[in-house]
Amino acid sequence: MLTMLKDYKGKVEINGKVYDSIKDAIKRFKSDDDEISIILHSTRADANKTHSDANKTHKITVKQYMTKQASADFDFMKQWNDDVPMPYRTMIGTIEKETRGMVYMKLHADLTEEKTLRCLKCGRVISNPVSQYFGLGPECGGHKYVNPFYSKEELQQAVSAHRKQLQNTTWEGWIIRSAITEDEVMADEDSN
Repeated sequence: MLTMLKDYKGKVEINGKVYDSIKDAIKRFKSDDDEISIILHSTRADANKTHSDANKTHKITVKQYMTKQASADFDFMKQWNDDVPMPYRTMIGTIEKETRGMVYMKLHADLTEEKTLRCLKCGRVISNPVSQYFGLGPECGGHKYVNPFYSKEELQQAVSAHRKQLQNTTWEGWIIRSAITEDEVMADEDSN
C-alpha cells in the first residue's frame, strides 16, 4: 500500500505515528492490523506556490462533492475552505496557487454559450429549451425558467439579468485536482 505513494513528498501519518517521508515510513512501519489509517501532511509552503499560468482564465467543472459541506466521511471543505463549498459545479476563474494535489482558484459563475446543455449547479442534462438559456435546470433554477417568454427580446433581457446575477456569484478556495472533471482554458479577450 505504501509503495503506491512512493512519489509523495512530505510527511505521512500512519496509525497516529508521523514519518518524515514515505521512504522513512516504508523502512520503519510494521503492523499486523487489518486496518491502516494514512494521512498525508501537505506543507503550507507547498500550498502557497504560485501558479505559472495565473493570468489564464479557466472554465472548470468539478465532481458533485465539491459543492457539498463537510461530512463525517469527507471533511476536506472544513479543513481547507472553512466549510464553504462551491456554489456551482461549473465556474470560471483563475488559478492563484497550487500544490501537486490541489489548486486554489478565484471563481465566478457565468454562461459562456448561448445555450447550456448541462446544469451549472448539478451537472444534469437540461432538456427544457428555455432552461438551456439560463444554464440551470428547472429544479436548480427553482422552476422559474419553465414558462415561455412572449418574445425573443423578453427572453434575452431575462437571460442578461440572470447572467449578471451569476457573475456576482463568486467563490474562492482549494479544489482537489482529481475533483476537476473538465478544465477548459478560455481564449484571452486581449488576443482578439
